[in-house]
Amino acid sequence: MSLSAFLGGYVGAQYYLAFWVRRHFALSAAGAAGARCTLLLLSLAFPLSMILHRHSDGSLARAFSFASTFWLGLWWIWLACALAGDLIELSLRWSRWAGPSAAAATWLIPVFTLAFTGWALYEGSRAPLLREVEIRLPGLPSALEGFTVLQLSDLHLESGSRMRAFARLVDRINALSPDLVALTGDMVDPGFGAKEELAALAGRLRARSGVFAVMGNHEFYNGARSSEALYRLCGFKLLRNEVVTLPSGLQIAGIDDAHASGAGRSEAESLLSRLDAGKPALYLSHQPLFFEAFAQKASGLMLSGHTHGGQIFPFGLIVRLTYPRFYGLYRAERSQGGGGAFLYVSSGAGTWGPPMRLFAPAEVVLFTFRSQQPAEKTSY
Repeated sequence: MSLSAFLGGYVGAQYYLAFWVRRHFALSAAGAAGARCTLLLLSLAFPLSMILHRHSDGSLARAFSFASTFWLGLWWIWLACALAGDLIELSLRWSRWAGPSAAAATWLIPVFTLAFTGWALYEGSRAPLLREVEIRLPGLPSALEGFTVLQLSDLHLESGSRMRAFARLVDRINALSPDLVALTGDMVDPGFGAKEELAALAGRLRARSGVFAVMGNHEFYNGARSSEALYRLCGFKLLRNEVVTLPSGLQIAGIDDAHASGAGRSEAESLLSRLDAGKPALYLSHQPLFFEAFAQKASGLMLSGHTHGGQIFPFGLIVRLTYPRFYGLYRAERSQGGGGAFLYVSSGAGTWGPPMRLFAPAEVVLFTFRSQQPAEKTSY
């Protein structure tokens, strides 16, 4: 989607909601103009907060950021409820069924909007679910039988409460005692300033074979050099279009974010051509792109994030248009190594923008390599 199309749709949505308010609450011409101006001004709050946050990490900037992102989430839920209500109203008119009164419909939309917003705030504040997935790889070396990989994606860390939540998450991960931790991008957002605090927390993260990471689009927005230095400060092994092989025989390939770095399919294929098709591979790519290239070059597991599972329903319906492999586990029946290739797209452990999640819970994912049929379970 082009920037002009996005901005056009964003501004158009403000006018639609202003029209919805006028139509349902019988505003005068002056009141309708006021509603339009208010919504247009509020629509500027989020981009302004992003600009402010790049230059300041103080309490005022954080407060303005929370207020603007809260409004963005409420606005999106209100828009979805209003559209759904209008579609239902049109359907009822078409079917000539009277249905509820106009007055009842007018107040039902705000009630549903507030109810869904409250639930989204609650769901966004919850600790990530632990999802456990078994991956069957025929011909898996005995050294990798039962090998565990913990995927952590899209934390979008900021100062304050998110850092405290990350500290608790580190303790949960350590209790699982994974063999390897894989960070699939977007660990921090632009303007992040608590580098020493993050490094201290990250230093507590334990995995027998190490912590490996790739850069997402937000690392590039934050500045590639600055983000790379932060990953090194945290003690993570950052893979920037490179392949490493563990003593156990597991190959780990990692590539920079496809869109922000300009690493397209040819760059992905060039990197993956360095894999030994006879050995299992773990491929880290922030965006769930070019899975077919991975399946053609190797057998193993590709880990991605970026989509957030849509984060706030029904935004996922739009995200699916760009990323058909949107969330969960996918499999390519044939691969170069003959052992099958899997892709898992995580919904992420944090939130971006609104501190909300609606029917798209946050998660961390623990993978276990087995020779058995893959199974999935979720624990709370």
